[in-house]
Amino acid sequence: DSIVNLVRGDIPPISRLTLEALIVIDVHARDVIQQLAQLGVSEENDFEWLAQMRYYWEDDNIIVRIINATLSYNYEYLGNSARLVITPLTDRCYRTRSGAIHL
Repeated sequence: DSIVNLVRGDIPPISRLTLEALIVIDVHARDVIQQLAQLGVSEENDFEWLAQMRYYWEDDNIIVRIINATLSYNYEYLGNSARLVITPLTDRCYRTRSGAIHL
């Protein structure tokens, strides 16, 4: 609630954009956790868990894993852009893109 109140306040546009993006990402994460709980996901090899983009710290590097793809994070900066919503199609695009890069 404090973040929502902050966004509603008088803050610089770049701060508002950043906070709005963080709220969208946080809401998506909450929805994914609820879905995993409803499906009864309890094992690290359950497909529904493997289908989520996961970040690991290994050998002083960040590794991204999704399904069977393992990618180096590479610390890309895509800019501070507005996000309206993250949908199941967005997640599907992440899986497809990551699988293609992995090949």
